[in-house]
Amino acid sequence: MATILDFSKFSFTAEQIRDINELLYDEVMQAPEISLIHTIHPNIVFDKEIGFIGEGGLVGVAGQGCDPTAQDWKIGTRSVKWTPKSWEILIEDCWKDLESTCAVYALKQGIDISDFSTTDYYAIVVQVLSAAIKKFIVRLAWFNDTDAKNVSANGVITNGVDTRYFSIIDGFWKQIIAQTTVNPAQRVAITENTGATYAQQELAPTSAANYLKALKYKASMVLRSMTDAIVPCTQSIYDAWEQYNQGKEIESLYTKLIDGTETLKAYGMTLMPQPIWDEMIVKYENTGTKLNNPHRAVLTTKGNLNLGVDKESSFEDMRIWYNPDSRKVKTEVMGKADAKLYNPELFQVAI
Repeated sequence: MATILDFSKFSFTAEQIRDINELLYDEVMQAPEISLIHTIHPNIVFDKEIGFIGEGGLVGVAGQGCDPTAQDWKIGTRSVKWTPKSWEILIEDCWKDLESTCAVYALKQGIDISDFSTTDYYAIVVQVLSAAIKKFIVRLAWFNDTDAKNVSANGVITNGVDTRYFSIIDGFWKQIIAQTTVNPAQRVAITENTGATYAQQELAPTSAANYLKALKYKASMVLRSMTDAIVPCTQSIYDAWEQYNQGKEIESLYTKLIDGTETLKAYGMTLMPQPIWDEMIVKYENTGTKLNNPHRAVLTTKGNLNLGVDKESSFEDMRIWYNPDSRKVKTEVMGKADAKLYNPELFQVAI
């Protein structure tokens, strides 16, 4: 059994490094706080229907005089149904596999040697796992598709990547694309996304400006009137927009988000770059010659991007224990989740 921390990549021996804490962390993409662009709903543990009251029909006709006929007036309603699915993370590690690595000095001694759950080594495991879970939340909410398939099976998931990590629920991208087949007017087509090679998929600054302009002005008046509208987008679109404005009064386009970070506005819309999307597209939606829709932007509201969970801390609560029967240290995280567009008509997408 291999160790969780891959020591095979290190050329040093256990004697050359005696402290596991001497290992340095690579710079890796950090997932954003999920609550920055999503609304979190706890206690979603079973199928649950949410009802919405919409507009009333037309009113007002010419006066009818005596014995008037009542107008057939209705108030529109619709519903959204949460269908949360269970997810789990379970990892294990054995002390015997650590003996020939630098982690041997992090182990206890005697009868306690096999229980390393409270050692410096496992603290590293937990820290890296916590970062991986944050990425899992983004992958679950946006890139999951219950019908996920690899490229070789006519899907979009990179060949060699296990589709089990992408098929728990139908995420926001699946829902957004499905809605644009119902109402094509909600989509701004990015021509570069259809390029047959990486080079043909490169996005020019002028093109990005045109797509962002269309994103706003082709959106419904209801959406354009929303004062809390935001535009989560790939870093590729954000960078191209930034380049488009080089040499102009770009400082006037900057605004601050709730967390204090600065971001650019485009045609009055607040852009919220999600470089984690770019990373996931490159890693997990890659044919080897081109990417699956590498440029994406969604004009919507935080209140329309809803993530239902059984417990607010379900992605953080870890159970770590030593199993004396197997002499292994195990860690598990479990929960239920679902992603829902509360109003499928309340978005405009460039993709």
